[in-house]
Amino acid sequence: MSSPSFWRDLPVHKTLLLEKLEQVQSVCDSMILDYISLEQTNDFSYRILLPRNKENNKLAKKLGLSLQLEFTSQLRKRKLKTKMKEIRYIHDTKHFGWIITKGD
Repeated sequence: MSSPSFWRDLPVHKTLLLEKLEQVQSVCDSMILDYISLEQTNDFSYRILLPRNKENNKLAKKLGLSLQLEFTSQLRKRKLKTKMKEIRYIHDTKHFGWIITKGD
């Protein structure tokens, strides 16, 4: 169950591509709106695709940390529960995958 193809094919509410730091705010805004609208049903699930590069993956790490910080800070600001589950995996040759769902 931990193979990349399992996670790649797992159905999620939305999949977003995050390639630049300038996109972090808009991706976070989209996630927050969906989190609020899906809060009662516990159907919140996102797949974030981050750039993967054989020589250097610092950008993916920076993007992931920036999004995580912005998302959790926006949830706390709105006094929403922040318990999340996440899976990180290699999506394909050009992307890392990051699945984020609402935890129990």
